[in-house]
Amino acid sequence: MANTDTRDSGLPLNTLKLTHSDNGVKRSIPALHATWKDTRCFTKYMAFLVNGQESVSDAILEQWTNETEWFIKDMKHLLNLEYHKFWSTIVHNTTTLESIVSFMQNALPFYLVPVLKSMDNERILPLYTGAHALVFKVIFRLTTLRESNTCWMEPEFYGKLVYKHFIITVPFLFDLISIYSRDNIAEISRIIEFILNLQPKYIQDLKQGISYLLNAFTIIQTRCESELSEANSSEATLNDLTLYAQDCSSVLVQLITISTPLRQICSEMNAEFAISNFYDNVIIVLYRNIQEVNKHSQYLNNLNDMRVELLETFRSILCVQLNRILENSDDGLLAADKFISILTECLANNIFVRDYKTLYDIEDDLAIVQLGYKSVDQVKYDFIQNAYAKDRDVHETHSIMNSEQDTDHEVKVSVEQREIEQRIEQNVQYIMELLPHLEAAQIRKVVCSYDNVEEAVSVLLEQENPNSESQPVEGQEELHIPIDPLDEFYVRTGIDRLNVYDGDEFDVMVNDKVKGIIKKGKGMPGQPKSLNALLDDKSHIQQVRHIYRQFDLIAENDLDDDEYDDSFEAMTESESRHVKLSKDARNTFVDEVLDNESDSENESEDEQEANQNQFCENPELARKRYEDKLHSKYLRRHGSAASGPKEADVRGKPKGQGQDSKVLLNRRHKNENKALSGNHNRKQGASYKRNRGMLPS
Repeated sequence: MANTDTRDSGLPLNTLKLTHSDNGVKRSIPALHATWKDTRCFTKYMAFLVNGQESVSDAILEQWTNETEWFIKDMKHLLNLEYHKFWSTIVHNTTTLESIVSFMQNALPFYLVPVLKSMDNERILPLYTGAHALVFKVIFRLTTLRESNTCWMEPEFYGKLVYKHFIITVPFLFDLISIYSRDNIAEISRIIEFILNLQPKYIQDLKQGISYLLNAFTIIQTRCESELSEANSSEATLNDLTLYAQDCSSVLVQLITISTPLRQICSEMNAEFAISNFYDNVIIVLYRNIQEVNKHSQYLNNLNDMRVELLETFRSILCVQLNRILENSDDGLLAADKFISILTECLANNIFVRDYKTLYDIEDDLAIVQLGYKSVDQVKYDFIQNAYAKDRDVHETHSIMNSEQDTDHEVKVSVEQREIEQRIEQNVQYIMELLPHLEAAQIRKVVCSYDNVEEAVSVLLEQENPNSESQPVEGQEELHIPIDPLDEFYVRTGIDRLNVYDGDEFDVMVNDKVKGIIKKGKGMPGQPKSLNALLDDKSHIQQVRHIYRQFDLIAENDLDDDEYDDSFEAMTESESRHVKLSKDARNTFVDEVLDNESDSENESEDEQEANQNQFCENPELARKRYEDKLHSKYLRRHGSAASGPKEADVRGKPKGQGQDSKVLLNRRHKNENKALSGNHNRKQGASYKRNRGMLPS
């Protein structure tokens, strides 16, 4: 039981406290607390497959009907809760948000709602419409800051509450826009602006969401390239890709339609080129493939609607730059450059450009750009103006988006004739500006014979006496530019002309062996191309190879194999030892090499045979061999026998009898110079013994 004090009736929800009585004990509890939540387990909305082609079984429809009725009851119960209980239930009862989100995720998109009307069961459409309306009321209450003078909360607290507890998220907003925005544009626009104003963190989240949406366009394009590469693509695959593309494009279209801040974000993220690329590589490709499989498919109408919506969306984003120019803002020049850059990038998508310039007149936009900022590059401006100018050809007089054709043949012929005459007059005026000394009749006659203005100008310039009366009259052969003799020769002989240097002695396209050196890349032919190749040069080996071949002949003819091998090894050994010892007699590296050699010399053949036959080597022999090795090593280094280690007395006399100064000095020296860690390795010693068959101690 809760009682509200009169003095607290005007306080916001975040500071309001209510009195709660539990077993006669009254406590003051905040209005937003788990105590006030509704413990009801809210029902999740269950969806069924509706695609306009497959029929749904009666069992599934019956189950959906029962669960939807319970879902409607739960939504009504949630709406009837008091203000503080409503928000306490939303925050502290997790099943509440799960129930609302389940409907947002499983609700039918707008293009499949009409399918419910065609179903035989009359209960389906009223139930779905009721659930649809109730969920929207719940969302409207979730996004309302003040319901009355006593039911409200502070804006800052509300912004933190919905963001911290994930009551409203970017996927939630995307689903909200996809389901409700077409019939409730004003309300959805208010909700979006209300959320963005109270919690600016949603702006960064929406940027990531729009980036993910544009990435989905790329994923759909990749699927179209991979799955439609085969000619025998099934109609089910095409329909699935169409639904996927329509879901993503509809969300982007509605985002830009209902919210100006989101339009600014899309402009900053350069969504224009993504839209044009998606238009050419997905929408058009799907339309062609579906038309080949089923000309009467309902998905063709969906694709046509998507084409119109994407063109309008592109136009809406493009107008952001025009608005900046009209506002005379500081970045107006940058906006003008970006406007031209966007149109230039989209020229790669031919069908999109053709449809866009048919639906919209670009001349007014370019006039705004030029009048607003005259410092725009005139070359780019003229290029865009010519590229997006509406063609006067009869085939493009009708709208690309309308498949109906003009059946009145006489009207079409008259329009065509009028446009041809206008084009001829324009060309005549253009040539007269270039060649004012020519007569208009003569120019018109040549222009009627040549569609290309450049060819007509060339013919007029090639005439010997343009103003003379000896011009060809009607019926005579028209003048033409003579063909290049070299081109005529190649056409007659059947040899293709590869380049302008055909027949040259250095032409690598014709001659297999060219005079001189053809240099490609760095360096000359035959020289190393890099520093590593230069350092790894082994050309001297080829130069002295014949000398070593003579050594092989001498070994075969003059010397016995064994004697030659022994003498050669002895010679190389003495030479290598002499070179090493001459550098440094006490070189550690030389000592190690000589140690290895002395070890191999000292080991006799008998000992080797004994070691091979015995399972375990005699430890006495191993110790003796090791001592001999140390002794010989000391002799090579010092030239005399070792006199033994010089023992320092650190033990001294028994305790209490006094110690000599030398003993104390030796103890101090031992403590100062001892190692920080043990200088023996038990593991290494044990491995040494184990490898020789001895048991480690």
